[in-house]
Amino acid sequence: MSAPSPAAAPRPRLPRWRWRDALWIVLALVAVVALRKGESSYEERDAPLLQTAPAARAVGRNFAVEVGRLKVAQAYLLKGDFSHPEDRTLRSPGVWLSVLAKVEALQRPGYVTAQIRTRDGLVYVASNPNRPKLPGLNLSERALAAGLAENGAWFFELPADKIEGAHLQVYWGNGLPVGGDSLVDIDLGLDKAAARKLVAAAKPVLDLRM
Repeated sequence: MSAPSPAAAPRPRLPRWRWRDALWIVLALVAVVALRKGESSYEERDAPLLQTAPAARAVGRNFAVEVGRLKVAQAYLLKGDFSHPEDRTLRSPGVWLSVLAKVEALQRPGYVTAQIRTRDGLVYVASNPNRPKLPGLNLSERALAAGLAENGAWFFELPADKIEGAHLQVYWGNGLPVGGDSLVDIDLGLDKAAARKLVAAAKPVLDLRM
């Protein structure tokens, strides 16, 4: 007699999905989506509010700006002071772009900060009050009294090829733009022709001795 063949091993039983398991998965996915929506909402609240405005008169929270002439120079000739009695030339790795403007704090004293945003999204903040050091002209970190307009200029250092399509952006305060506050964006009208003309007219050394 032949030996009996061994009995087939029992197949492992797969776990059976129940409707409760499916429900828990659906609820978990809903929770993840809700959390991600909450994160994006927080980022939107934390970002400044971009506000387009004309160069003739741009109004943001507690300030107004009127943009005047633009000028490009390769370097500035500055008058000496107590620490550096001799006249000196202030150069830049790129070019200097000056933006004449009238700035006014509307309701309370403070500061208005300016920056250039290029067409490819780069940001160049206005140079500090000592570069160039021109008291009464450089608007950077200028303390503004409410209701009293100040005339002057912001000075920017940037590559010449970044001037085309550049916008001026201004906001209230003396640091980074505050989340939820207005970031006023001003089109300077620097199309290809205007930018080329501005750069072509740039003086090698612009005399700013006062």
